[in-house]
Amino acid sequence: MTFQRRSTTTIALALLAAVAAVPLLGTVDARLDMLLDAWRTCGGDALVTLVSDLVGPIGVAVLVAVTLRALWSGRLKPLDIVRTLVALGVGVILIGELKEFLRRPRPGAELLGPDGASFPSGHVGNTVLVGIAILALWYGGTPKRRGWILLAVVTTTVAVARVYGRRHWASDVIGSAAIAVGYGCLAILHANHRWRTVVPAVALLTLGAVHAASRHGVTIAIPAGTLASRRVPVARIDFDSAYRTGLLRGSWSLDGADPEHHGVWLLAPTGEVGLGHVDAAVSEFRFVLRPRIDGEGRACGCRRLRVTLNDRVLGERPLYPGWRSYLFSTTASDFRPDGNVVVVEVRGEQSEPGRASERRAVFRQLSLHAATAPPAVARCAGGPVRS
Repeated sequence: MTFQRRSTTTIALALLAAVAAVPLLGTVDARLDMLLDAWRTCGGDALVTLVSDLVGPIGVAVLVAVTLRALWSGRLKPLDIVRTLVALGVGVILIGELKEFLRRPRPGAELLGPDGASFPSGHVGNTVLVGIAILALWYGGTPKRRGWILLAVVTTTVAVARVYGRRHWASDVIGSAAIAVGYGCLAILHANHRWRTVVPAVALLTLGAVHAASRHGVTIAIPAGTLASRRVPVARIDFDSAYRTGLLRGSWSLDGADPEHHGVWLLAPTGEVGLGHVDAAVSEFRFVLRPRIDGEGRACGCRRLRVTLNDRVLGERPLYPGWRSYLFSTTASDFRPDGNVVVVEVRGEQSEPGRASERRAVFRQLSLHAATAPPAVARCAGGPVRS
């Protein structure tokens, strides 16, 4: 029993210590996010959204059923059941408070600065915590191996859904699972009842301190993983200035309703941006835009951004609600010495080719990045892009 207590404590503390590595995995996060772009589809997004929406209600329903079973069977004392549920509640609230204290932007939202709620992942952390509580109540204390396997499968499914849907970085879901397992082993499953009492109490105090710090503006900023956000751009084009100086071709209009972001609406399926000469060292385009949304803050239909540079398709990305950045890789052979034209196309199931005046997306900025950033930034608002 002593060995079991020590091993449980060691594993839990090791997992909690491993969370400190999350900020160091930014480059890995960015690479994985770009690799997944080739696999992201409208059907895939719909599926992972369904998984994210169902995991919470199903988890709560199973927890209620298992709690009633534990009370009916008498395998656990009512006090033990209450202690498990209280520890679970403290852990769930702590995960939520940490999201506000550890300010990490979600994938593509690093343009908003040190803001966001990407880490820890509430879906992953809560899935693990609820799952551990269910296992503790079902098995009367110590879960069996098949219970852990089932929880691992469910958690992995939720984690993949959150990363695929660009709601979290890969390190977010790994770090969140580590926090939840570490806390759950100490506060819910530990063989020593003192640990199961002290750990939730300490977590409750931590929760209060974190909440107070967040309310007073004291937070910790964790950098995003997007590669473009780590490089000084070779050049940057603001769409509102480009609109006024004639660099935009097609059907565009200024976004007067949101003067803070100075965006320009694309009113047709396609639009063009004249770049002029571009340094061949540029290896990445980053577009900042927001698709048209409905009254509930969701993107209208399944919309995708397709970008073409000088008649070569750079790629196609699903569009997500809110201001996001979308990366497209380029090579030196893509550019022409006499001038370059970028064609942006917003595709969607609800778009009708005949409705040329339909607002499809509002574009804010286009920045050009090189593998090795230059010492200075060229801000291009009304003329050709030059290094």
